[in-house]
Amino acid sequence: MAEKKKAKKKTYKYRHRETYRGFDVDVKADTTADLVEKVRKRKAAIDRRTVSGSWKLQAFGDHYLETYKRRTVSASWYADMEVILEKKIVAGIGNRSMDKIQVMDVQAMLNGCSELSDSYIKKIYDLTKQIFHCAYKNGVTAFDISSDLVRPHGVKGRSGRALTDQEIDALYAACAGTPDELFLRIMLQCGLRPGEVSALTWKDVDLDVGTLSVDKAVKKDQSVGLPKSDAGIRTVPIPADLLERMRESADVPFALVCPKQSGGYHTKSSLRKLWDRTVSGMIRQQRPEDGSGPRIVLKTETDPPRLYDLRHTYCTNLEKAGVPINIACRLMGHSDISVTSKIYTHASDAALEMARRLIDGIPERESDGKKAL
Repeated sequence: MAEKKKAKKKTYKYRHRETYRGFDVDVKADTTADLVEKVRKRKAAIDRRTVSGSWKLQAFGDHYLETYKRRTVSASWYADMEVILEKKIVAGIGNRSMDKIQVMDVQAMLNGCSELSDSYIKKIYDLTKQIFHCAYKNGVTAFDISSDLVRPHGVKGRSGRALTDQEIDALYAACAGTPDELFLRIMLQCGLRPGEVSALTWKDVDLDVGTLSVDKAVKKDQSVGLPKSDAGIRTVPIPADLLERMRESADVPFALVCPKQSGGYHTKSSLRKLWDRTVSGMIRQQRPEDGSGPRIVLKTETDPPRLYDLRHTYCTNLEKAGVPINIACRLMGHSDISVTSKIYTHASDAALEMARRLIDGIPERESDGKKAL
């Protein structure tokens, strides 16, 4: 029986060997250009103090989160990043050795997320880039995979909207005298986020001056921490009608202003129930109690608002009142004025009319260049 021929071992025309900074450099190539490039890459990896390429993706991702995120982000966001790492990044690429992963592998994982919301894809994309850029900077990969990644488009979520005047009237009627009234009015008339309202205590309310001090928020894991960003720490004026209601409800300094019905901080579940009964109450306001008269169809039925739309309405009302966008940005607690500008997109008729009155009030100049007295 004839013996099987052994596969011919590939031979290269050129080879270079040396010891560089205590590391062996032994590369082969078919052309001098390839040889020079391979030597350059090998030395670049040594210059970055190359660590073992045997790091698995899950282990390196965990190490990255522990090193760079554990003490710099909230506990709830850290937990979310752990889920993104395990369930999206590692599940999509495979728990492979970092030095074996190619750009196309990572891009394919990102493309596979295209049915998710655009905002969630951004979170996956950002964390993926951070992990692979860190891997390159620490010599775990020979090249920077993060530099070639493209963020795919996702499903656009429903954008926020302002409540109509009819809806606002219906909301006030629906929540009047209920335990939910202060919570809803503070969101609508002061623009606080749900977590910020949940964390408010009476020591944060200056009933003499008429302001709220925002410096904390209830997080998804029910812990109480700082607001969403540094800009979230702010002081907000309380409208006169809301101030009167708050004076009537004032309690001891450390008592919650808006506890859930069973006491304590609101949860995701309790806020959902609060808003569900509010929307139901708003819809009931459409028909007179005696059943007479035509039924008025509010936008609430055809395009149900979300709890967060109360905050959107507050920002829209600031625009209608002619509040400059930089002041609105501060009152909203936005860290970037571009976020505020998305709501200040279309100038309302009321805002334009106010601008006209302000411009009409500017003194004209006389022909000699002096200001009119």
